[in-house]
Order: sequence, then structure tokens, then C-alpha cells
Amino acid sequence: MAISVRELARLMELNKRRAELEFQKSLFGANVGSDLARLASAAAELSEKAKGSGVELVLPGQKRLDELAKALDGFSTEEMREGLKIKDGKAFQTLKDRGMIVKRNFENRFEIAKLMILAAKMKDEREALLDIVAAGALASPLSVASLNEENRRKLARIMRRCGIDCVAGEEGLEPAMGKDAEKEARLHVSNRPVWISQESKPRLEENLKRMENLNARIQLKNAERQLKTFSEEEEMNFALLQREYLNLLKEQDELLKDYIEEEKLSII
Repeated sequence: MAISVRELARLMELNKRRAELEFQKSLFGANVGSDLARLASAAAELSEKAKGSGVELVLPGQKRLDELAKALDGFSTEEMREGLKIKDGKAFQTLKDRGMIVKRNFENRFEIAKLMILAAKMKDEREALLDIVAAGALASPLSVASLNEENRRKLARIMRRCGIDCVAGEEGLEPAMGKDAEKEARLHVSNRPVWISQESKPRLEENLKRMENLNARIQLKNAERQLKTFSEEEEMNFALLQREYLNLLKEQDELLKDYIEEEKLSII
């Protein structure tokens, strides 16, 4: 029973939403019981699947999140309400600090999912890696001899995306400390973040601009076709626009081929 990258990312979405609703319920008495029950059921199903796959979900900065959660326990409900109201004070700052980590992890949920699946492939080094993820930093070299060279490089790349600065060495991970690493850029494609090499970034950005422009033209032509019958020449031009759009989609898929392949990671 293997769990996919998308399913793990979905589990993180459900956990985040549950935490938000529980916060609203405890702080403001929001009537969210039915929503919480639904989310809990869906999250439990995916959690069980992750456990059956041998995947443990540890979030980057988890230790800091736990510290902040403990600090929040020291504030009264009224203190937190007042802090949120005036956007100031120790309670508000604690909530803000926690929120920043939660937001970053949510944005990186697909990368975290890949990271957890790679961790599940490891043997003796697995616990040490998860401890590094929880700390949010790599302080000293970590041997990951149970991974082949390709997966070591992939692991270092994904960890950098999650904010853990490191590079792949001959046998494992090393703190970056100025060492050269693969340069990547983060872009949004179809309303979700993707990572691409710095060298390919201009091509993808140009591709996205052309697709946006072409899509607007196609939508306009579609609207015209609802109002009148196109001539043979107009139909031919419309078909050319659609073909051009499909070619741009193929180009985009080629540029993102390696990133798309990452989402097929499994522990099998």
C-alpha cells in the first residue's frame, strides 16, 4: 500500500485546515463540529495509508512549531483574542511566528511529501534525516549511503526547496557553506508552484506569457463562434491557434519533465 506525493500533500492540507477550524472553535466558539468531523475522517484515512507505506510525516521546523505551541499554551484565550484584535503583544507575535512557518510549509507541501517518501527509502540514516528536517537546518554532514547518487542529489535539491541549505556529497549531505549547488527558481504554473532550473526559467516564463496571450485569443474566438458561423478561412485560423496552444503545452511539459517525474516518487 504505497501513498503518493499528491496524497501526502493532501494530508497536509487537511491537517492545516483542521488546525484552523480547531483554533476558531477554541478561540471564538465557531460552530464547526461537522466540518471538523469530515476533515478528521479524511485525514485519518490518509494517515493510515501513510503509516502502512512506512512514511512518517515530519514538517520542516517542527521543533520550533512545538516550542511556539507550548508558548501559546501560556496565554489565555482573552490574551490571544486581544492580540489578534490590536495586532500587537506577545501572544500576537507568537501566533504570527507560528503562522509564518505553517504558511511556508503549506506552500512547500509537495516538496515535503517528496522529502518524506525519500526518507522512507532510507535505512539507518532515516531518523537522523527526520531530526534534521524537524530542526529546519543541517549543522554537520549526514551520510545517506543507502541512497544512490541520483537520489542523494534529488534529496539535497528538495531539502533546499524546503529551506534546509545543503549540497549532495560523495556519500551524503553536507552544509552548503558557500559550496556550489544547483540553482533553481520557483514559479507558478496552473495555480500551483513548480521548481525549474535557473537556466530554464526564462524559457518557461516566455512560454507562460505566450500561453496566456494565446488563451485569451482562443476564448475570444470561441465567443465569436457562438454568435456566427465561421468561414472556412476563420475555422482554419482558429485551428491554427489551438494547435499553437497545444505545442506550447508540449513545450511546457518538456521544460518541467524532471519536476513532473519527481511527483511519481514512491517507496516501492
